[in-house]
Amino acid sequence: MRVSVDEAAQILLKGENVAVPTETVYGLAALMDNIQGVDRIFALKNRPRANPLIIHIADVETVEAVAKEIPEGFYALASAFWPGPLALALPVDVSKVPESVRAGLPTACFRMPNHPLALELIRKSGPLVMPSANLSGKPSPTAAGAVEEDFGSLVPVLDGGPCQRGVESTILIWQDGMWRLGRLGALAVEEIAALLGYYPEGSDGKEKPLCPGQKWRHYAPKAHLLTSLPVSEEVEAVIGFDERSYPQRKYFFSLGSIHSPEKAAFRLYEILRKLDRQGIKSAFIDVDFPSTGLWRTLRERILKAAGQEFDAK
Repeated sequence: MRVSVDEAAQILLKGENVAVPTETVYGLAALMDNIQGVDRIFALKNRPRANPLIIHIADVETVEAVAKEIPEGFYALASAFWPGPLALALPVDVSKVPESVRAGLPTACFRMPNHPLALELIRKSGPLVMPSANLSGKPSPTAAGAVEEDFGSLVPVLDGGPCQRGVESTILIWQDGMWRLGRLGALAVEEIAALLGYYPEGSDGKEKPLCPGQKWRHYAPKAHLLTSLPVSEEVEAVIGFDERSYPQRKYFFSLGSIHSPEKAAFRLYEILRKLDRQGIKSAFIDVDFPSTGLWRTLRERILKAAGQEFDAK
């Protein structure tokens, strides 16, 4: 079912859930302080309870109202990158943010999405927790139809068209007196480093996740993804770039130009979903591209989807 902003707000106020467009991916929303709605997110997605949620806001004052402290550099980061694909995890007054949202951590993660419908909905209803609107582990949805593939009629959708960015937000965690990288995302770390004056090193969340995107396998289709073409194994599909030649296979899916990481990010998850729609069992995906900027994020997403290790540090 597709709904309007006003209808979505009413659904949320009843303690239910709505899929909401952002510039990154569609999110499965609940009011931050509605435990029923938050609990239903974990149930619908089959999401581990130890995986914290990002709180989506429409103003900085929402953070100030619950923060235990405002870290150095917070206002500079918010001014430069909000609204946009950056989430910031920082210490909060735990009495003001539900434990299930924080996954029991003393911190909470905040983001101001850069999408008019999302911001309008937040202003009407209040802060929203909003992980990607997919079954946990599957590729994130970048269009309303992809949400419906996973949830059918269980989740109403506020249709805002295709997501511009196509991959999730970058996450920074305030830890030991500095900002650390929690998750690679749509905002290049190099841009953040230029503002901070230092490069945010990776934060280890393998034992106890400190933010979304750590520890568990993510973004994976049912198809077996290969990042090299083995002679002994036939693959049905190739995912690659327009300028390159590849061994002939039954299917070819284009990530666009090798000169446009933005286009590749925009297309990636939808291509991974197409593999499953068409019943493709195995596919080769080209990862011969730079390891900086948005390309680095793409490499991380692809390797995780393929079940391979990626060191973000």
